[in-house]
Amino acid sequence: MRTSWRLGIGLLLGAIAWPVVAGDAAQGEAIYRDACANCHGERGQGGKDGEYPRLAGQYQAYIERQLANFRDRKRQNKPMIPIFKSGRLQEEDIAAVAAYLAALEPPAPGEVKVPEEIEGDMELGLEIYERDCILCHGPDGRGKPEKDSPQLVRQYPRYIAKQLSDFRNGERWHEYQEEMFGEAYPDELDAVIGYVLLLNHQLKNEE
Repeated sequence: MRTSWRLGIGLLLGAIAWPVVAGDAAQGEAIYRDACANCHGERGQGGKDGEYPRLAGQYQAYIERQLANFRDRKRQNKPMIPIFKSGRLQEEDIAAVAAYLAALEPPAPGEVKVPEEIEGDMELGLEIYERDCILCHGPDGRGKPEKDSPQLVRQYPRYIAKQLSDFRNGERWHEYQEEMFGEAYPDELDAVIGYVLLLNHQLKNEE
């Protein structure tokens, strides 16, 4: 039997220290435009064909946790290293940027370049998703803010694939790293990515 594993999606973001009140979205916008928009887009829509994820409309608690992980070196990414040197990002800055991004309108499914043709074993993808992912990410892939679980829909397929690979290879930390990702097969990863793309198509049809 293949080892069970769980999706976990994350983000890339940088910011510098500003004198702000915790959760101040207006000040968060100033920080974001100065330090983050060049990679993540003027509207938080992501960029570079999905190398940089969309952040607009993502849950505030999740953004805050990922920024703290970058700051504390629990999550590694080369472009982020200089951003967090010399204590330039304080708790109030993180809260401000996260509040600003969470309040932004998320991009439409088409804006994140979801392929028209979906490849992969949808039956296997559904089986794995319902077994390992639905509890945190919901039946529609929209995540659960009360569980600090991010949205998977409206996210770039390229970014999702990279994060799953990082979890599997141990390049990104996960609470259940070995149990869920240690023996994940490549076809399982492809199947889940395909199923998430299917959820994007369903969302697109709804809108």
